[in-house]
Amino acid sequence: MSCERCRDVVERPEVPHVIRRCEACGREMRVVDPGQHGRGIQIKAGDRFVMPTGWLKLSFNPLKSSGRFSRWGLEWFAKFIFLQDMAGKEEEYATEAAALERYADDILSESSLLPGLDINTPEHVERIAAIIGQNQSTREFWAFWVGQFLAIARDARGEGHAERAAWATACAERSRSMLIFKEHLEEVVWMGQSAKRLIDMLAIWDAHKENNDEGFWQATFNENSYVLSQVFAVPVLFIQERAYVGGMKVDRSEARFVDYLFSAESSREAILIEIKTPTSKLLGAEYRGGTYAPSAELSGALVQALGYRTELIQNLRAITEGSKLQLSAFSPKCVLLAGNSQAQLTDESKRKSFELFRATLRDVEVITYDELFRKVEILAELFGLTRAGPSTLQ
Repeated sequence: MSCERCRDVVERPEVPHVIRRCEACGREMRVVDPGQHGRGIQIKAGDRFVMPTGWLKLSFNPLKSSGRFSRWGLEWFAKFIFLQDMAGKEEEYATEAAALERYADDILSESSLLPGLDINTPEHVERIAAIIGQNQSTREFWAFWVGQFLAIARDARGEGHAERAAWATACAERSRSMLIFKEHLEEVVWMGQSAKRLIDMLAIWDAHKENNDEGFWQATFNENSYVLSQVFAVPVLFIQERAYVGGMKVDRSEARFVDYLFSAESSREAILIEIKTPTSKLLGAEYRGGTYAPSAELSGALVQALGYRTELIQNLRAITEGSKLQLSAFSPKCVLLAGNSQAQLTDESKRKSFELFRATLRDVEVITYDELFRKVEILAELFGLTRAGPSTLQ
């Protein structure tokens, strides 16, 4: 029973908490009082700290773990998962092997692939083997073979066939390694492979800063559209490359295609991206007194992007009619990717002229290649990835 003093206390038994007695009625409460600045848990004199069963989850996958490993912690967990102190359990091997066999059997008995089937029922084994054979990319496949090889090893030991027992045990351990990979490592390894794409893109940038082939950059971004999404401060959705925005006449001439079409994830407002090359000139000749006008190449690209924007606004309904595409174009934003500010804006006057010009643009944002790839570099650094240096990746 609660008293007037503790009746409004909200208990949190499902997370780490303290058991605290009400000073008025003596009732035990499972409470979580945030510590200083809202961090951690406040523990008072007489409190008993409790960590609920099952709350602490350890996984190499940080998305499935209750906390974060230190580098030492990762090594400890790897030893725990792979070795399980087996070197010190010679006298307990049979017990440990039986426990592993039960673990493998439990994976199969709980699998949605095998409803109504029991690995310990001889009549079911052939059916289970057939289903497992068709699902070789699953943890169940390796659990099945862990159990099968352990059973072979157990029988061989009982029959005195030492070599067969050793062979089956080795096969069981290799299958167990693959089971551990499927359970603990596959997603993490894939994360690493995906993150490496950032380094690959930085290597391409290092090797192709002077590449003036627009088709090369088009193909590169086609394969890595996530790079272009780094331009935006809000989440965006990639829609299409070489997207039709209108302009086609009866004879199919003069159709206009913007290089890339994205949309804001929340509002579905269209975002158009037009790309040039890193060698595209940002500024023209000096006008006077250290002032530079935008280059003809940059000005032409801006007008082109604005033309695409106008066409999309006028033709959106006709373009999306009959499709499932959710896209609006009330005031679509345009992005122009061109030039290399690090290489071209070599003094204060040029940087000032370019920034003054860029700041006046309302419907088009100009981003240079080095600025885009600097964002990719920052993203890579969040994963602790650094590139070794310029590469010759093609």
